[in-house]
Amino acid sequence: MSLSPPARKALVAAGSLACVAALLVGVGHWRASDLMTGDVAWHTAVDGNEGEAIVVRDRIYTYDDDRLTIRDLRTGKVLAEERQEGHRAYVGDGGHVATVGLRQIAMTDRNGTLVWQEAVDDLYDPIAISLDGELDAIDCSDDGCVTVHLDATGRETSRTPRLSPDHATPATIGYATFDDTRMQRVPTIPTDIDQRTHSIQQLRDGKPLGAPIGLLDDHTAAQVGDLLVGLSRENDTCTFTATRAGVPAWTTTTPCPDLGFPEVEVFADRIYVTNPTDTAYDIVTSDLDGRRASSFRIDVGPTAESDRRQLSATPEAVVLVSTDRVSGYSPTTGKRRWTEKLRRTSHDVLEKSTKIYPGIDVTGPVVDRYGNAAQPFTNLAFGREVPSWTHTFLDAGSGEESARLAAPYGSVAHGLEDGSVLVVGSDDMWLVSP
Repeated sequence: MSLSPPARKALVAAGSLACVAALLVGVGHWRASDLMTGDVAWHTAVDGNEGEAIVVRDRIYTYDDDRLTIRDLRTGKVLAEERQEGHRAYVGDGGHVATVGLRQIAMTDRNGTLVWQEAVDDLYDPIAISLDGELDAIDCSDDGCVTVHLDATGRETSRTPRLSPDHATPATIGYATFDDTRMQRVPTIPTDIDQRTHSIQQLRDGKPLGAPIGLLDDHTAAQVGDLLVGLSRENDTCTFTATRAGVPAWTTTTPCPDLGFPEVEVFADRIYVTNPTDTAYDIVTSDLDGRRASSFRIDVGPTAESDRRQLSATPEAVVLVSTDRVSGYSPTTGKRRWTEKLRRTSHDVLEKSTKIYPGIDVTGPVVDRYGNAAQPFTNLAFGREVPSWTHTFLDAGSGEESARLAAPYGSVAHGLEDGSVLVVGSDDMWLVSP
């Protein structure tokens, strides 16, 4: 049966349109797949997690609804999952984790093996976990606070009155001066702060270990492992002093301004002390080898109450987030390295017609720019559900894009030391690699 010329033309046109449509659908699926899996090292389902996670070496720790889960960072596979009744979880630098409740403390090693479990009659606040599972914790009552030491079997060996009348402790990796989270990383050696002399000292089994370090304020100190670093100020000079397991390690100085009531952040190789003012941030910093201390100011100018303004320290840069831009500065000189202008491309969750700037979170060495702006072609990926929120990860040191991920609303990114990103959602977990 032969077709008339007009019919043949219509058939050819229909075929061409079908090919174009199929091509566009294919592009949509490719684009969706690229956003959902292109930079993903692994993905796994999780059950009702609230987004908090701590990574120590090659382990991922989550604690939610009295369930402690330990995963292998390289694969995402569950190594151990135990029900541990408690209020908080504390992870030591050696990988041991203590879950603490009103009636008991349980210590688990990095492979999920229960090391010890002891009944208690109060809510202890752990401040150190040794490499072999010893625990130091603060216990406060109307009579004051004590440091309680539990050995590697969970046996209480000392209960020593503290100089500090409260739960004040130095900043640690992932836990700045004023943070309050359900999970916390703690160092290997405990400390005590003397608010009368503005000094801090390491302890061993409740007893002083080495000489105290003078402080500018009671909280201008940080710990990484067995290293304690404190900042003092005199005659417009700031001095960082460090001890390692009670032994003097190094001292370094730099001229600095009045710091008011600053915040302390610390990473594996750098400490920052930051004082915000109405128009600027004053920053004093040092590497943790004590080679060089420096201070600088980042001016931001006057801002309105409705403006976004947040400064975050990272291992490789200081990042300033403003309403319509994000910028990275040198961690030693304060000179601006890069700036990215932001556009109103996202939609308000409640008022869909309202365009807003993307969200910005700074986590470890990573800047997470996230929003729900429409992604090209993904709406053509018929039959595939594509999350409406896209996370674009930037290297904090250079501002360059390193990876992307489409993930459900509410997913939380955790930047890791090597630049990869652990993303935790309520039902999913991803490791995203540059």
